[in-house]
Amino acid sequence: MADVEDEKASGDGSDEKPEEIPEPELPKVPDVELIVDGFGFMPKDYPRTAHSRSSNVFTKSPKILKEIKGPEAEQSPCASSTNIDIVRRYTWKTRNRMTVQIITYGATITSIQAPDRKGVPDDVVAGFDTLEEYFQSRNPYFGATIGRYANYIRDGTMVVRPSGRMYMLSTNRGRNHYHGGYMGFDKVNWRSYVIGNKVIMSHVSDRFQEGYPGTLMAQIAFEVTCDNTLKIEMKCTTSEPTIVNLSMSPYFNLGGHHAGNESMYDHIFTINADKYTVVDEEGLATGEKKIVGATPFDFRIPRVLRTMLPKIPQGGYDLNYCITQGTEQDLTFQARILHPLSGRVLEVYSNQPGMQFYTGNLLPDPDKIVENGEEAGEVSKNASEGESDSSSRTSANGEEANEEESEGKKSYGYVPLLGKQGTYYKKHGLFCVMPQNYPDAVNNRNFPNSVLNPGEVYVHRIQYKFGILLGKYV
Repeated sequence: MADVEDEKASGDGSDEKPEEIPEPELPKVPDVELIVDGFGFMPKDYPRTAHSRSSNVFTKSPKILKEIKGPEAEQSPCASSTNIDIVRRYTWKTRNRMTVQIITYGATITSIQAPDRKGVPDDVVAGFDTLEEYFQSRNPYFGATIGRYANYIRDGTMVVRPSGRMYMLSTNRGRNHYHGGYMGFDKVNWRSYVIGNKVIMSHVSDRFQEGYPGTLMAQIAFEVTCDNTLKIEMKCTTSEPTIVNLSMSPYFNLGGHHAGNESMYDHIFTINADKYTVVDEEGLATGEKKIVGATPFDFRIPRVLRTMLPKIPQGGYDLNYCITQGTEQDLTFQARILHPLSGRVLEVYSNQPGMQFYTGNLLPDPDKIVENGEEAGEVSKNASEGESDSSSRTSANGEEANEEESEGKKSYGYVPLLGKQGTYYKKHGLFCVMPQNYPDAVNNRNFPNSVLNPGEVYVHRIQYKFGILLGKYV
């Protein structure tokens, strides 16, 4: 007995195990992380309300938009709490190494960093480093929300049916209305708030702003998912019959926004459309639709851009495709773009019947240099006229007349467009795929309906889905 008691006393015969200390759990990395910060402030002299269609203030000073002296609206001491003066920036980061940045000014996509086949992310969207650069008139709508109506409206006039009333819109592109006018949705600072990983932005467009009838309330929801998809949902309601056609205009280069036109030519495009809307010499829709078969506009099978561009007499693609939609189908596959070298793939989905395909034809062209002479004088003369189509085209798409007094003659030359990280954006260096309704649909009865009535809700859904091609096949 004494031996047993000695063993218990010594602890050799005890069956009790020492308590195990649990290892601390590592914090879980969220699939998608949302970060909010500031991008800048709206200047006090920035026009807060759009000018009427009869105003010529914009044509008198087309150089820099922020130089326009608009009527200053009275601000309450708590105005900043409604984030009207502050331009906020929202950043999504996914576990799959994708980063998306959107600012409230123009509800603009400023950056999308997508990984290549090696897992190395790179920014594939064009833009600028500072807010002030987004104010410039030479900004070709980089990444912005377009509204109230994307694309052209011929002669700036429309007849809203069934009432039959005619309305005159502002004419900011020659004698035509383009991308919502002088102060479209791309040039306002949207209100914003966060719900989970979604960012909701809203804007109220007053009655007769840019000539549009009805007060329009617009709301956009942005969301980035862990499968590297940017989801956008745009909704609108109106107080009286009006037209609505919202869209997004990010300019892509899947080799990197800085990669230039050589990388752009290697892209392989597929577009789900068997028809396109015909345009005249001014780029305006004629109301006619043609089959893409046996034409250079046929992208129903994958085609390399390098082999297709020389077949286009206009110097590049800038037309609306009639998307092939299924019966009672919500989101429809519209386009697929592949960059073979990096392996990046972009797929575009939308519930709208059309898609504008643009290859950056009007971005600054280094080879387009005209010496002093009769031809140069004619070009500069046309570019200096505020109401000319040439002036509005060049100022909106990155080309600009360079007027120099040299022995009484004017010259027209290449003016570079400086973007993010010191990148110079040039002709055919970027492409844009814009889901939309058909251009000038309100004035063409055979086009899809673009009229929104009170009590109805306009809904436009877009998805930009990024992926990686690991194999050798398209």
